Amino acid sequence: MSKLRIDHIGIVVKNLHKTAAAFENAIGLPLEEVENYKEILNIGFVPVGSIDIEFLEPTTSEGLNADFLKDNGEGVHHIAFEVEDLDAAVANAVRNGVRVLLGPTEGARGKRIVFLDGISLGGTIVELLESPQPTDQQ
Repeated sequence: MSKLRIDHIGIVVKNLHKTAAAFENAIGLPLEEVENYKEILNIGFVPVGSIDIEFLEPTTSEGLNADFLKDNGEGVHHIAFEVEDLDAAVANAVRNGVRVLLGPTEGARGKRIVFLDGISLGGTIVELLESPQPTDQQ
């Protein structure tokens, strides 16, 4: 995997706007974008240098994030790494004994994503993502 960088850190929260306001008031990090994802999540993006903090507010009682909130309360849910070739990165992880939790599917901002089970990765869920390829038709 020649290109690998941290894209974002996902934090599951009960109330996106309340948590975002607390972050801005305490440490000066403003919420810059909110996206409703497939009617199951509100996702808030807080840029920090070249990565984002991603606040994940479940809007239904089902799904990975809603389950996490029920089981663990609010907190860090995953770390996301951008890769050049998602399929190759996932195949490598699976070859090395890591289980896929979800995906591949389309994630926020049109990125292709896969979530890997954190059991064999130190207890933290890992998201691998691939950004959409730019088109020549601009």
